Order: sequence, then C-alpha cells, then structure tokens
Amino acid sequence: MNSFSPTSHGFRIASRRPSIALAEIAWRWSFVAAVWVLGVMFLFEYMDSLTVTTADRLLLATRQPVLISRAIHRIFRGSAFRFTEAGVLLAIGLAILWIALASFGRAATVDAVIDELGLFRAKKTRALIPSLLAVNFLRAAVTLAALTGVVGAMLIASSFWASTHVSAADSSRVFFLIVFFVWLAWVVLNWMLSLSAIFIVAERTKGLTAIGDAVHLCQHEPGALLSTGALFGIAHLGAFVAASGMGFMILGAMGSLPAGLVWLAQAVLIFLYCALADFLYAARLAAYVSIIRREELHTRSTSVEMPPLPSGGVGASVDRDELILSDAPLPAS
Repeated sequence: MNSFSPTSHGFRIASRRPSIALAEIAWRWSFVAAVWVLGVMFLFEYMDSLTVTTADRLLLATRQPVLISRAIHRIFRGSAFRFTEAGVLLAIGLAILWIALASFGRAATVDAVIDELGLFRAKKTRALIPSLLAVNFLRAAVTLAALTGVVGAMLIASSFWASTHVSAADSSRVFFLIVFFVWLAWVVLNWMLSLSAIFIVAERTKGLTAIGDAVHLCQHEPGALLSTGALFGIAHLGAFVAASGMGFMILGAMGSLPAGLVWLAQAVLIFLYCALADFLYAARLAAYVSIIRREELHTRSTSVEMPPLPSGGVGASVDRDELILSDAPLPAS
C-alpha cells in the first residue's frame, strides 16, 4: 500500500507542470513591480511638489549643517499632510490591486492543480470570484490590524516607560513581546484565510463556509497540515540561508571584481531566490489541494483495475496440439 504524502504530491505537480509556478510568479511579481513603480513615482511627484526658493538654495550651498537643516525645514514645512494623504491613497490603491490579483491568481493556480491531479472540477459559479475577493479583503484587513497593533505596541511601551520610569531595556522587552503576539496572531489568521481561499476554488464554497471548512480540516488533518507546512518551511529556510551565504560571498569579492558585476550578480541571486520561493509556495499549494481532496485521490488510486485476462483462463492461450508442449512421446523415426 502506497503511503499518502502531500509534500511529494506538491513537489511532483509543481515539477511536472511548471506553468503553475510560473502563474504564481506572474501575479506576485506583477504586484511587486507595481509597488516599485508607483512608489518611485509617488516620491518623485512629492519631491516635485516642494517649493525651493532662492534663499533655500543659498542656505544649501553654504555647506553648513545648521544652515542646511534650516533650509530643509523650510522646504518640507507644511507638506506633511499632503505626503500623508497621498501615501494613504497609494496604500489603498495597492491594497485593491493586491486583492484583485490574489483572487484571480488563486483561482487560476488551484484550477490548474486540480486539472493536473485529474480530479473532478465543479462548474464555476458566480460566487467564486466575489468569495475570493471577500477572503482576500479580510487578509488585507488583518494585515492592517497587525500594523496598527505594532503602532499600538510602540505607544504602550512608551506610556509604560513614561509612567513607571523603568529602564529602556525593560520598555523594549514589553514592546517586542507585544509585537511577537501580534505577529503570531497575524501569521495564524493569514494562513487560515489563505487556506480558505483554496477551499473556495477547490470545493466551490462561499467565503464564510470556506473558513468553516478550513477550521474543520485543521481539526481532522492536523498532522498532514503541520508536516506539510513544516517541510516546506524548512525548504524555504534552507533556500534563504543558501542565498544569504552566496550573497555574502559575492559581497566579499567586491574588491577583486568590478562593482557593476557584483551588483548584477546580487540582483540575479535575488531573482533566483524569489523564483525558488514562489516555486515552493506553488508546491505547497498543490500539497494543500491534495489534502483537501484526499478521499477522491484515494478513490482514484484504488479504482485502477488490471487489464482483464483472456477468456478461458491462463491456459487458453496455450495450443495443446503444439508438439513441444505435448505430453505424448514422439514416434520413433
């Protein structure tokens, strides 16, 4: 009897059909590229909106730290609200873009995994994309809540330090303790919602039902989920350690190699690491799909029948009149 291994299923599917990993890379890298482009444009537009007078230029040209700081204060004065307002609008736009890309990307990758496994795929319903949008909106809201929790941790630690006059080290411990619990809650909720998104596509369930199904799966298949997550986490950690080691080795060769070549090698190394990380994510996605549809996979594997034997049994294909197989002795010549 073959043992069921979701991890091997995931690696086999991701290796056999690279388009799944490429689709995952496509939507993730598209979002990262949009973040970089819009972020750089935002900074340039903000800097272009600042007013620099002739007096400010003269102060900057003096090369005196006090006068330069005075000029910078005059240039940026009154622009904090404009910067904050534009930053909030940019963050909202990027969040909407991520929700849309993550929803359509998850629908495409999970459907491809189901096709590769040869499983039954239900007909698409109108609630598929809206349910994915709702779940990914919850993921974005959880991320925003986590960032708010980090800011709250800073305020709590500052208030604790001001009211009790403890040392800065004790106040920092309070801050990092709160941040750790905030991070732990974010990791658990984000993972649960991402698993719910897989249920929406694989089982064609709605948002709240998918979250309940994800909780039900965690109760009945904790070993498979933990082992799969741990193995892929170890593989990701190994890739990160290897990439970091190679990056430090490349930086160590900066004195003997041209600086442009070193930075090019670093960029290539970062791209390779990100591609490998997305490949591991796609393989883990396939492993989760195999856990969710485990019963159907088991049914398909056990329903494979051997080809039927020829009619009449095994001996029906043997010609009894053949002399070499006859029991009667040959006549003397």
